[in-house]
Amino acid sequence: MKTFIISSVLLISVYVLRAQNTSILETYIKEGLENNLTLKQEALEVQSSLEALKQAKGLFLPQLSFNASYTAATGGRNINIPVGSLVNPIYSTLNDLTDSQMFPTDVGDVEEQLLPDNFHDTRLQLRQPLFDSDIYHNYRAQRSLVSVQESKKEVYEAELVKEIKVAYFKYLQSEQLLRIQDQTEILLQELLRVNQKLVENHKSTIDVVYRAEFEISDLTSQKARAKKDQHVSRSYFNFLLNRELEESIIIDETLMQNQGLSENLTEFQLQALDGREELSQLQHAIEAQNHLINLNKGSRLPKISLGAQAGYQGFGYDFGANQDYALLQLNLVFPIFTGGQNSSKIQQSRIRLEKLETAHTELQQQIKVQVIEAYRNLQTAIAEYQAKQSGAKSAQSNFRIINKKYLEDLVLLVEYLDARTLFTNSQTSLVIAKYQLLIRNAELVRVASL
Repeated sequence: MKTFIISSVLLISVYVLRAQNTSILETYIKEGLENNLTLKQEALEVQSSLEALKQAKGLFLPQLSFNASYTAATGGRNINIPVGSLVNPIYSTLNDLTDSQMFPTDVGDVEEQLLPDNFHDTRLQLRQPLFDSDIYHNYRAQRSLVSVQESKKEVYEAELVKEIKVAYFKYLQSEQLLRIQDQTEILLQELLRVNQKLVENHKSTIDVVYRAEFEISDLTSQKARAKKDQHVSRSYFNFLLNRELEESIIIDETLMQNQGLSENLTEFQLQALDGREELSQLQHAIEAQNHLINLNKGSRLPKISLGAQAGYQGFGYDFGANQDYALLQLNLVFPIFTGGQNSSKIQQSRIRLEKLETAHTELQQQIKVQVIEAYRNLQTAIAEYQAKQSGAKSAQSNFRIINKKYLEDLVLLVEYLDARTLFTNSQTSLVIAKYQLLIRNAELVRVASL
């Protein structure tokens, strides 16, 4: 019967945070998603990967460039061109055959400087790939890497939502614990006043006053630690939202007043395997690795591109008709032997792919374990909360009776203090159990991707 009750309460309590009307908490979550600094960094990483994708896409398009160069040179090697030695005998023979002096026989040899002097080359250059498998597979791989980065950002978003919830609950817990201690201090101050009256009226000895003062002093030290915890939890919560660390936090008193949906453990696991961003991130990484394998395989294929140039070239910076030129090129590159590099790259990529697939399978198992742990933790938290509720009611009733008897001088101080301590501890345990339940629920929502 106890197991049935716990399971029933679990089923109607699950998704408390998702289904409840917690506008305050949801507002804080929205603020955190907008302002968290780490999340902004993840968003910038996504933008960077999108720019890399644009660069990969741009490789499909023609590349047009303007190139200009001017060369001034002196010295260096010379080229001897034996023009006279070649043509003078020919011209002499022609003169003999024609019985004339029409052809000159005194043409001199020419010596030209190898480095061109006062030479320019000004042109527009166009390159357009026609067939290049590297460009295609690189684009597909970059597109998958964008998805990897987006999934990584979503992973942090989900984790941030959980962290904001947990930090908020811990802050509320510290607030309620301080309230309990304030109420306890009122009781102890009243006890001190009563004991002082008893001593004044000679109905009790001074030791009862000393004991009351000790209890107040001990409570003061407890409050100091509680305030420290409150400041730390508030600072961390504000840090997650990128706010001033000491900024006040609105308290929501209705967190335990709502019910949610009901699902069993198997449904939670299926939901987690279907919705966890970490699995999506690995799946996109696997896709990218497959494209890299295809890219390396494509290195064996020929690459065909079209090139074109048009411009001016010649001595002297002149753009006359005698210097203009245009050319069109069709380029083919066919790799024949690369020393086994491509095969090694393909094998290396396959090893990485197998590693990613193994990690994907392992992550699925880890997620199942996480869901089981979170589910059982929530079950335990519900059982503990129910027990603490019952215990707190009993301790409150007990203290009410003992307090009345003490005022009537029917019980000893030690009995009163025991009852008060029991009452305070039960209230403290109830608050801790309450927010532990909410924290465990938030953890289940996170691991089950609800």
